[in-house]
Amino acid sequence: MILRALLLACCTFTVTQAAIAETFLFTDAPIDAVGDGETDNRPALRRAFDQMQSGDTLIVPAGDYRLELTEQPISVPAGITIMGQGGKSRFLLATSGGEKKFRNWLKLGTGVTLSGLTVKRIEAFPVVLLPLFGSLENITLHDVTIDGNAQQLGGPYCHAIQVGFGHLNGLRLDRVAIEDCTFGLFQSNDATGTVENVLVQSSMFQKNRASDLEFNSPRGTMRNIVVRDCLFRDNQSQTAGAGFAVGFANVTDGTVQRCDIRNYGSEALHVEDRSNKILLRDNTITLGSHRQNNGVIMVLSDSTNVVIEDNTIDARANENRPHLVLVTAGGDRFKRPNDVTVRGNLLVHGPATRTWYLQPGSGPEPEENTVVANKAADE
Repeated sequence: MILRALLLACCTFTVTQAAIAETFLFTDAPIDAVGDGETDNRPALRRAFDQMQSGDTLIVPAGDYRLELTEQPISVPAGITIMGQGGKSRFLLATSGGEKKFRNWLKLGTGVTLSGLTVKRIEAFPVVLLPLFGSLENITLHDVTIDGNAQQLGGPYCHAIQVGFGHLNGLRLDRVAIEDCTFGLFQSNDATGTVENVLVQSSMFQKNRASDLEFNSPRGTMRNIVVRDCLFRDNQSQTAGAGFAVGFANVTDGTVQRCDIRNYGSEALHVEDRSNKILLRDNTITLGSHRQNNGVIMVLSDSTNVVIEDNTIDARANENRPHLVLVTAGGDRFKRPNDVTVRGNLLVHGPATRTWYLQPGSGPEPEENTVVANKAADE
């Protein structure tokens, strides 16, 4: 009887623990958010998070929720979900300070999910919207739109996501749109942290001012990065050092697959700085590197085990003369790439484009590629 009572008590305790998770409505008392586009809902967001714990969900009904950001980020409890009504639940980000004062929005805890939300900057101020710093695991963005509104606002930068300071294990971007920002996702050169197990899929990046996905880790550790089935459009960068759809620097095990990339002034896919085990497969690139005479796909500086396979590069609209594939050290002080395979690609020339340059010793001879000359150039 005693044993049975103990077992029953344990079962009751387990059920009670499982039932703890709660759902909160952003507009209900005592949170009392107002989606009228005018009320400052930053205090309401803090009230919501003060009540929540791991496993809880905050439902954000359709509406325009203005948030006046300050220097202090709002801490999001670990393990919670913030869920909106896709496309109709909008956070409109304003500032409590001037145009030059850096603002913060959220500081995510581990295991946080954002879903069905639109985030739009409506006033000019410098910001990193989601700095994923510290020790974090399993951050998910699903059906989220981030609009930096740079074309209308001009002025200071608006980066969507920053990584690299701490240890991030598990980041998933699924059906995410990042548009009109500066960087979509980036890591600064001085970051020494670890980033691993990143999946970006079925997402769209358009009209950003710098690189869309800059997996850049010259001093840190970055591994197991997968980008697949994404759309990249109309990058606005004017400089040679940024403006890639996807950039890898000192990345191990990186993949870009089945992506559609259109209208990039710099190289569409960029690999450099000791990156290893990189696969670029089955991507379609149209009008890449149309400002820079580098490579539409470019591999540099001691990168190894890079496979460029089954891609289509359509340069018919290019008026400049980049290489469609460029593999080189990038300067006398850098080591050349090694074990780079160029195989099975369809390369369609523009009037002045060049097929490829592979620095001697960087890999086997290209094989099974189809090169289509430009008729206008031949005439």
